[in-house]
Amino acid sequence: MSHKVLIIDDEKDICYLISEILKDENFVSDFSTNSADALNKFEIFKPDLVILDVWLGNSELDGLELLKEFKKNSPQIPIIIISGHGTVDMAVNAIKNGAYDFLEKPFNSEKILILSKRALEAAKLIDENKYLKKIVDPKIPITGNSQFIINLKKNLSKISDTNSRILILGPKGSGKKFIAQNIHKNSNKSNSIANIIDLKNLSESELNTMFVEDKFNIDQNIFIKSNNNTLILYNIDFLPINFQKKILNYLENDQYFKNFGINLDVKIIAIISNNIEQEIKKGNFIQNLYNRLNVINIKVPSIDERREDILPICEFYLNYYNKNKKYKFSFSKKSADKLETYAWPGNVRQIINYIEKTLILNQDLNQKSDYELTNLPLDMGENEEKNESSIDLTLSLKDARFNFEKQYFLSQIKRFNGNITKISEFTGMERTALYRKFKSLNITINNINR
Repeated sequence: MSHKVLIIDDEKDICYLISEILKDENFVSDFSTNSADALNKFEIFKPDLVILDVWLGNSELDGLELLKEFKKNSPQIPIIIISGHGTVDMAVNAIKNGAYDFLEKPFNSEKILILSKRALEAAKLIDENKYLKKIVDPKIPITGNSQFIINLKKNLSKISDTNSRILILGPKGSGKKFIAQNIHKNSNKSNSIANIIDLKNLSESELNTMFVEDKFNIDQNIFIKSNNNTLILYNIDFLPINFQKKILNYLENDQYFKNFGINLDVKIIAIISNNIEQEIKKGNFIQNLYNRLNVINIKVPSIDERREDILPICEFYLNYYNKNKKYKFSFSKKSADKLETYAWPGNVRQIINYIEKTLILNQDLNQKSDYELTNLPLDMGENEEKNESSIDLTLSLKDARFNFEKQYFLSQIKRFNGNITKISEFTGMERTALYRKFKSLNITINNINR
């Protein structure tokens, strides 16, 4: 596959030289000698890589200003800066403003090729990490005793075997993404990479990259990137209408990708958290797209509607986290009753987070290996909003992190009776790092056994 490179230098000879060097390695290039033409070609040519001279004579914008313009509109684009004698400081400044690296004149062809390939590879990795998250084969089984879980387990193989589109609906935190992972795990595409894309809060530029349709960049389209794989469209109900229309076109027009010489084979799973009927009535979601996606429908109830799943989930994750941490626990009758009667507004996700957090913050682990959880840290049932998290969500991230870390380390100090060696082993931190952490959290260490 060829990559497009835009070369910007006020010396035409330099542009020609770089172009010829890259041409031998299957790069397609265009060039500009001033900022105005560069901005225009950047929009039209849509390069994968920019090679930019930091000093542009007789130009409205210099290289650094041009870099900022490119990054403002396309933050993902890799840019290599060319610097001459006396402009290295400017090149270093350019890197601080988002450039990938810089070449100092005079340069040789090997350096240009190596740096260009590295820049493109780095951009590819960033792009894949941002949009495409490889789903690790979920070792955790679908757990519960409700009729919903029983039916889901019974029909999982049939649902997974089909290549029909699947729509999963349900409230936030109810386990929709986890179910999608299990469908992929049991499908005929389980040996390939499943791509899960969170479509919420993506910028117009990011979505344009994901749903690109011009013939020069069509291989970057998310559907083509997911060919022969599973594509999980998470939070598709947050996707703007113009991009919904693109997906609808792909689903309605079998010839669309064939026109580019591509036979598309993608298992599509769409996930929706909002009330989709209301979103359609409001004009926020296209009815025809809903119909196309809604071939196999899985409605995931809230945990409040399947309360018989609460304790099995709690016990599974209690054992799961205990196994990793080599401690043995059980719930007391009182604790089990509290767990089963609590509202759990955050659904399954809140239960899992709560169990893990309970184990982290639980005290007296050093006293015995079998420990019955008789009193859970939260006063469940008193104040649901407060119980969802013991951290004040009105705080800044910095202050919230400070409070959590202080609570966490105070718990470890009490748990291990101030034994710094045991705290170090449990947390995986060096002793000196622990002392620095205690100091930063204003934790006095007078009573710690060194």
